Amino acid sequence: MENSKLSCEYYVAFANAWLAAWSKADAGLVASLYCDDLDYRDPSVPLGIKNKADFVQYLELLFKAWPSQQWKLEHLYPHQEKGAFSAEYSFQIANGKTSIRGRGMDLMVLNQDKICINHVYLNANQWNSWVAAELRIK
Repeated sequence: MENSKLSCEYYVAFANAWLAAWSKADAGLVASLYCDDLDYRDPSVPLGIKNKADFVQYLELLFKAWPSQQWKLEHLYPHQEKGAFSAEYSFQIANGKTSIRGRGMDLMVLNQDKICINHVYLNANQWNSWVAAELRIK
């Protein structure tokens, strides 16, 4: 990553584009922001997803269960490590029956303008039960 891209303004712009992609619920678009070899973890996959093909499959399932996605950046916290930051956001996901609002924070590490590490922390106590309930219905 070029030094000119290691500014807080760059991270904010990147995070806004990343959340805009999630808001479109488009697995291919979201995955295009990630490295081929990645470390993605959220409450549903605490051991992580390590490659883009598995990540796309996960996203397709997630977006099928929750086709309406709204994600908004609230705060961004740059880290000392080059290419690393944490993003705090609000979200609402919905389908025809259920709408869920919450807040979250992600640890992000970029490599050549792609996300190689993304650890997600959001409403962990309820997230798995929400997702599981929707996947049982489908």
